[in-house]
Amino acid sequence: MASQKKQKHSAAGKPRPNASANQKPFFDIEQALATAIKNHQSGNLQQAGKIYEEILSINPNHAETLHAQAIMACQLGQHAAAVALFQKAIRENPTNAAYYYNLGNALKDLQRFDEAVSCYGQALRLKPDYIEALNNLGTTLHSQGKFDEAVASYQEALRINPDHAQSLYNLAVTLQATNQLKDALVCYQQALAAKEDFPEVYNRLGTIFHEQGKLDAAIGCFQQALRMNPTVADFHFGLATVLKDHGQLDEAIACYQKAIELAPKFALAYNNLGNIFKEKGRLPEAISLYNKALQHFPDYAIAHGNLGYTLSQTGDLDGAMASCRKALEIDPNISEVYMLLATLLFMTRDWEQFDKLVDATLTNQLVSEQNKNWLYTQKALQAWITGNLTGCSEYLQASASIQHLQPEDTFGTGRLAFYCLLKKLTDYRTNSPHLYSAENSPPAYMIGDSHCLSFANLPVCIDGDTFTVAARLVMGCKAYHLSQKEHNQYKEDLLRNLADIPDGSTVILSFGEIDCRTGEGIYPAWLKKFQHLSLEKMVRDVVDGYLEFVSETTQGRRFKLMLLGVPAPMRGAISMLTAEEIPTYISIPRLWNEYLQKATLQNGWAFFDNYSLTCDDQGFSHGRYHIDDQHLHPAALALLVPEHAITPHFSP
Repeated sequence: MASQKKQKHSAAGKPRPNASANQKPFFDIEQALATAIKNHQSGNLQQAGKIYEEILSINPNHAETLHAQAIMACQLGQHAAAVALFQKAIRENPTNAAYYYNLGNALKDLQRFDEAVSCYGQALRLKPDYIEALNNLGTTLHSQGKFDEAVASYQEALRINPDHAQSLYNLAVTLQATNQLKDALVCYQQALAAKEDFPEVYNRLGTIFHEQGKLDAAIGCFQQALRMNPTVADFHFGLATVLKDHGQLDEAIACYQKAIELAPKFALAYNNLGNIFKEKGRLPEAISLYNKALQHFPDYAIAHGNLGYTLSQTGDLDGAMASCRKALEIDPNISEVYMLLATLLFMTRDWEQFDKLVDATLTNQLVSEQNKNWLYTQKALQAWITGNLTGCSEYLQASASIQHLQPEDTFGTGRLAFYCLLKKLTDYRTNSPHLYSAENSPPAYMIGDSHCLSFANLPVCIDGDTFTVAARLVMGCKAYHLSQKEHNQYKEDLLRNLADIPDGSTVILSFGEIDCRTGEGIYPAWLKKFQHLSLEKMVRDVVDGYLEFVSETTQGRRFKLMLLGVPAPMRGAISMLTAEEIPTYISIPRLWNEYLQKATLQNGWAFFDNYSLTCDDQGFSHGRYHIDDQHLHPAALALLVPEHAITPHFSP
């Protein structure tokens, strides 16, 4: 979609004498040319083309006919053919400025910018006050990034005619591109004064107001542009983009769809529409739209990245990684895609590729300090899980500045929480190495959210046998995610973890604590959407769905399954709640543990009751076994097993 307005090709005008001495006396070339031009200008291109061919069959070198035929070729998108025709016309009449001007236009459309500049220059040598040539010379120089020269060309056109609307508009576009917004706004206003019906100006003003955060003003400008010309896809696209940022998603969808209707190959519109469907959780539709964007623009790196993220949300981790790699192959400087691919490799425990990617990403200057810290923290997580205390400490040291940087969003807060937890765990293990000695003991696999990290590499005695806890982190996973009918990245992550654990192994699942937090679990969901339901029903539905998935995925594996309950919440974790809200919230961990224990035992699995281990008489944690506001201390494991272990053979 063109960003600047180019003066159109000079239409074939009044025919000039150029008759051959050998032409047949009954065929008047000039009259025939006049008839052809009349048809051409009225849109009857087929009839005009026939007459042009007839003239050239009689006089193949008739310059005006060659020129007119070249203009028609441009209008039909046949720019390469047009170039040859313009050049032939110039050979016959090298003094006609319009020939060079229109040849320049054809070359510009072919992105042969240096040649186009040369042609505009020749047109201006023949006709120094050729405003259209000065205007199009400016747009070509702009396309080459030669902004100062483009400005000079527009200014020369405006010296000749201060009210030349297209030169005012294009000057404003170049000033806008160089962040001279104040001067650009003045030029846009002058362009409107020179030409009131100028929708492209309103489109540009809408873009500026959008970037300035003046969303209502931007919407007004795009709507004005559409009132003047509702057939331009770019105008619908601009309005859709602002409406999305304004929170009017349904209206934005309609505008993007209209833009696509008008321009069926509009890859950017498909991508942005896909982003809205992704936000709405309509992932299959989003994936289809990203694929359509890539069908029309295969090297659209951002669309590959968006497709990768969305595929990951559906649990298609292999497809997601392939899309990420394709995005980085096209544009190796998209830091968000590096971060996504690193997370996917961590999830799939492809440590060789993970290490290779992280090492490459850490040398990328475009990656922010926040993201580099997270990569180091992920390396620390990898080292902690695999029992490499020295490596974990070194990577934590490398990411130490994370403590002093303001988190950019909730993800940043979560990353900081991982760092702080690992720091406390490594300090504990460094100071208590004797507690981690369990040589040659088989693994008991503990799969879960961040709570599995507290017990990683510790010895644990279960039914008289000693094991070493082998932690498998499913980052950010709630039991809610596992309870959903649709497949997702968390289900896939758990499935992959279970797949390579030997049949008959001891497996401990630790999910649910995030579900019981004040800011991101059952309680905020109930406040926002589900107060018509009882909290007890919400808890029961999540637990039932979670355990149903566990039962289905472990069937036939002969695992010795055990589930961890959720510890009582620390008082510091409820600091954002009012006194009236606390009793309602505090009932959730209690309900969760009561129902999870009951359902676990009904499935024939063991249950570790860390709620009773940590709870005081008011439903809060007494704090003795917490290492921070959410996570249990490593020392809690020895008390949980066997003192708070409940098997299906007896009740507490």
